[in-house]
Amino acid sequence: MTKDEWIWVSIRIFGIYLLVLAVISIPDAIGYIYAYLKIYVAANDIEGYAKMAMSMRDAAMSKGVTAIAQLFLFGSFSYYMLKHGKLIHKLASSEKA
Repeated sequence: MTKDEWIWVSIRIFGIYLLVLAVISIPDAIGYIYAYLKIYVAANDIEGYAKMAMSMRDAAMSKGVTAIAQLFLFGSFSYYMLKHGKLIHKLASSEKA
């Protein structure tokens, strides 16, 4: 295989890796958003545990936003690497050393 072919293979493999990371973040995103909604209801119902429920709600929201951001970032970069990747290939194949 030539150097260009090896570069394309490595770009595609990295794209598959990012796709796997995006797929792994789907259950996290769904779970944390579901937890946020359930804790939100619990925080309004139980007066004695409202402060604890609010902090749990904030933590679930933070984790949910992180998981959704990972899903979109990893998914979009994975799509680019698997379908196009010309810019990265151009950068990787240019030798300045």
